[in-house]
Amino acid sequence: MTVVGTGAESATTETVITGLIRAWNAGSAMDFAGFFTENADLVNIHGMHLRGRQAIAGLYEMLFRSVFAESTVEQSTAVRRRIRADVELVHAKVNFTVHRGPMAGQQNAVISLVMTHQGNRWMVSSMHNTLVNEARN
Repeated sequence: MTVVGTGAESATTETVITGLIRAWNAGSAMDFAGFFTENADLVNIHGMHLRGRQAIAGLYEMLFRSVFAESTVEQSTAVRRRIRADVELVHAKVNFTVHRGPMAGQQNAVISLVMTHQGNRWMVSSMHNTLVNEARN
């Protein structure tokens, strides 16, 4: 699998988030997973824990072809905290629109990301999604 999160596309944690959103909106599981480290963790809104870039790409390939087909995501806010020079914690609020399946409609989530700086790029080491009720935002 080619890592797409290279160069200017992942020069900052903000460009990684932008890249993740762009990949989601394009329905590209390979591009989406390319922003994750090889041994990354991802916990989705249903509590499913994926381990590794290959597992992330595999599940999202299926999701982008089914329940998340033509879905869109946009970020509303993000709060960052530098843990160390090479580690940053990001909490982003996102709104997404799903067109089919049990989640059809407008949804809101908070995504927590642990990003690490490797070489000349930032990558997602861990991502945890939490579906939220609008009243709790």
